[in-house]
Amino acid sequence: MNKSEAKKSLLHFISDNYMVDIEEIPVDQSLIDEGIIDSFGLVEISSFLEKSFEITIEEADLIRDNFGSVNKMIDFAERKRAT
Repeated sequence: MNKSEAKKSLLHFISDNYMVDIEEIPVDQSLIDEGIIDSFGLVEISSFLEKSFEITIEEADLIRDNFGSVNKMIDFAERKRAT
């Protein structure tokens, strides 16, 4: 899955699970700060990324630098997959 497909897949997951229109999901802003998800949602998204990218995400990975926005999540997952 390329980066564009991965982003589209994540946006659909967020839209389907958190009842927000894809067009309303800010890709460069924190989903927590925007009130779209809470900390449990972050765990659900990390599970989705683990399955989608076939990676393992540690609790220590759940930081703003990696999960601060949709774009950061995709970049993080791609970096994890490359290692």
